[in-house]
Amino acid sequence: MFWKKSKNKTDRSEILHSIPSDARSSFRVTPSLNSPLEATLNDQPISIIDISSGGFRCKINDLIVGNTYSAKITLPPDYELISVVVEILGNNEEQNCRCRFMELPQDFENHIHRYVLYRQKEEQEHLKDTILEK
Repeated sequence: MFWKKSKNKTDRSEILHSIPSDARSSFRVTPSLNSPLEATLNDQPISIIDISSGGFRCKINDLIVGNTYSAKITLPPDYELISVVVEILGNNEEQNCRCRFMELPQDFENHIHRYVLYRQKEEQEHLKDTILEK
């Protein structure tokens, strides 16, 4: 599948010099308003703002940047529960907390990629329906 990691360990930034070092390496999606993701971070319920195979952003405060915490996320369409460890990368005044998955198992990464594709298809269908209504 297209999201499988390449066995070639060549650093792409060496090949393409225009890639900034802080560029996201994964596509992010926002959860559906009709079906938000059920998740906890450090045993506290959280609201996920967006998610990718690299991590997520959520609404929470009082977590220390650089520390690691346990997270549990239930992902549609199969409603698979993934339990992972995340590192807190930062937060801002709107209580948006950036979290990075640590040592994400391949099967959990595959579940996240399926969810990203699921959300993309949902958004395309919604866009198509909106255009057809006009």
